[in-house]
Amino acid sequence: MITNKFLRLLNIVSLMIMVGVAVLPLHAQIPVTGGMDMESSSLITTTSSLASFIAQVKNGSSEQITGLYIQDIFSYPVIQQPSDQPAYVSTNADLVTQFSSASSFGSLGFLAHNNLAGSRFSEIENGDLISVVFGDGHFIQYQVTQIRSLQALEPTSTSSSFLDLSDNQKLTTQEVFYQTYGVRDQLILQTCISSQGLDSWGRLFIVAVPNTSAPITNTVDRIQETLRY
Repeated sequence: MITNKFLRLLNIVSLMIMVGVAVLPLHAQIPVTGGMDMESSSLITTTSSLASFIAQVKNGSSEQITGLYIQDIFSYPVIQQPSDQPAYVSTNADLVTQFSSASSFGSLGFLAHNNLAGSRFSEIENGDLISVVFGDGHFIQYQVTQIRSLQALEPTSTSSSFLDLSDNQKLTTQEVFYQTYGVRDQLILQTCISSQGLDSWGRLFIVAVPNTSAPITNTVDRIQETLRY
């Protein structure tokens, strides 16, 4: 007779095989987000109003993320990685790149170079709200719960090992990936830490979870309606 314990073990083994053979080589890398030469600036500039920012990045798509907004810190349009470039990060000063590998694990990852859009990530604090804007105008809010700083032992490698600066623990690329992008429903902002003359000396991860503490006004029309009363 096949027991429940045996079935659970079989499921775990199957998952380990899938991760070890198919997922790890394809997804378990941490893009390098150190200083890069800047392309021409985008047409959308930082705004102080969420409603006006949403109006600028709307494209009609309810599935596509088109912008990130944090009040008094930044409002950046979001672009997608080319399908065959999982380490791609935009070199436009006003754009954030969505990390496609994170989406495969049910999380949201966003990348920016630390001398471009990522330069504002260090201003984010625990408790800050991040609004993720979609092309049809609705948005979802996340609240920052963790800020992690890691030293990259191979600064320019996407498969570098890391030293967690909070406890000096050494971590592999796979461990860092699964602790951040591998957690379903998390949102992660990533940029590099510049130190000791190296633009890519370390990695900064801003981790946020869905904000459930208050009702969310999630369309431009509802924002404007709220402001009228």
